[in-house]
Amino acid sequence: MRFVSGFNHLKETQIKNRIMQRNSTYKSILNQLESIPTDYLLDVDAFLKKFMKVIQKKKLNRIETMKLAGSWADMSDKEFEEYLAAAQKTRSEMFARNIEL
Repeated sequence: MRFVSGFNHLKETQIKNRIMQRNSTYKSILNQLESIPTDYLLDVDAFLKKFMKVIQKKKLNRIETMKLAGSWADMSDKEFEEYLAAAQKTRSEMFARNIEL
């Protein structure tokens, strides 16, 4: 029981540290934005929009990967073993080529 309590305290501390770090980062960014001349703010905005597209794409890729990972849940153990054996055979055949230099 003591271990669980210590673990929870550690997790709470980590969460608080992340929140403090995040707040500090926000403040730093806002301070820097205040010092950027107005002429450059459109460039900053364009960069942030491009950055957000990258973040969204990674998020969608993660979601799609998780969907794929769950696709094996419907397979029986026998079907999965057959699939795994076929994949291993294909892989070993692909990379078993002798290359002469």
